Amino acid sequence: MNSHSLEFSWYNFRWRILKDFIAIVIVFVLSIYVVYFTSQEIAKIFFLLLLLLFLLSDKDFFWFAYFFILAQGPGYFFADLSGASLYRLPLYTFLAGMSLTPVDIFVLLAFLKALAKGKRKRLQLQLPLLVLAGYIVFSVSVGFFIYGVDIDIAAWNLRWLFYYSIIISFLYLVHQKQQIYRFALLIFPFVFFIAFTQIYYISSGDELINLFDPDFRAITVNTVTGELRPITGGGLVVFFCYVLSFLLLADDDFKLPKVPLYLVLVSSFLSIFLSATRLWFVIFSFIFVGYTLVAKKKMLSAVSFVAIAFLVLSVLTYSGVITRDFLLGSSWGRLQQIFDVTRGDVSAVDNAINRLFNQMPIIVAAMKQNLLIGYGFSRVTMIYYDNDFGFLNTILMFGLAGLSLFVFFFVKLFTLLISSMKRVSYNIFL
Repeated sequence: MNSHSLEFSWYNFRWRILKDFIAIVIVFVLSIYVVYFTSQEIAKIFFLLLLLLFLLSDKDFFWFAYFFILAQGPGYFFADLSGASLYRLPLYTFLAGMSLTPVDIFVLLAFLKALAKGKRKRLQLQLPLLVLAGYIVFSVSVGFFIYGVDIDIAAWNLRWLFYYSIIISFLYLVHQKQQIYRFALLIFPFVFFIAFTQIYYISSGDELINLFDPDFRAITVNTVTGELRPITGGGLVVFFCYVLSFLLLADDDFKLPKVPLYLVLVSSFLSIFLSATRLWFVIFSFIFVGYTLVAKKKMLSAVSFVAIAFLVLSVLTYSGVITRDFLLGSSWGRLQQIFDVTRGDVSAVDNAINRLFNQMPIIVAAMKQNLLIGYGFSRVTMIYYDNDFGFLNTILMFGLAGLSLFVFFFVKLFTLLISSMKRVSYNIFL
């Protein structure tokens, strides 16, 4: 792409991007005000108006960004899902026992709008997705007829399953490269907000959300050190910001300023580090290492990232916002158990013994009774489902047959990613 198109891509759009920034911040702040300071009746009207604007708007990337942020609950805002709560997203009841949130309605409307107005594109992973979807229908049907399914359990599971339709909706409605990048840019400010809520928790001893929704979040402590543990509220927002920043850095068609992108990367990594979440720390580390391995001028990229991270941490510790003892003693005190596991000392992990010898045998015993096809969304699944064992939960629900199809899908996905990386020339950090 020549210099003229590059200039058009960025400099001619910077004021539009700035207006998008201002607009999404205003809508987000208004959402906080409506949910936490007005009645449910006003909240229902407010979000219905936003949904109507989405249907009439041609800026679909803006509304996908907004409702994605809303669904993820940055800093635990909008994360209170209790039906009796006065500080939650409003519920719209259409049938007895069936209530939808604004996010649920958005997912449905986005799918219908995509079918009616979207640009249909063929999915490169269409075959494995169709096979997987067909098997899920089969597994759910078997579980329904053999083990029984309560209506509320079925509705809950079908709701999260339908959320995957957002992939199709996004692909059909936000298909231009500029729109995808503008979607990414709209999410970036909220990673700073999430990091701020974590720092506030460390310095004040209470979650920021509790000022708006009293006693919603209890005190969480680091199980290794006993100190406060600021768990990230809105993990997928942080993850998306982290990955999308690398993509923007790697794309020569959009000459975005690198320092803000570095700050997004550092804030994302800092959020995960402060939360001392071992799995996310491993994932983020692998992404960084993988990026520096495939990028040209990788040494400079690594040095730039580390230098800005060191600068940010220095400012935070020198100003007294976060103490050095907390960073090294609490956050790193839990994360260093990752290296104990790599050395084979699984027992060094604080909750490993309980999970391996108390929790795991329960789910394994149930899983072995129907190892081939699983229990679907039946009552059995809901009884034995354990949030600490995602891998085993997959077998519990869909059996070894379903697991093999998931593995097939991910093999195809990673093959596609690798082939895409080979076609991209990473000429960055000039």
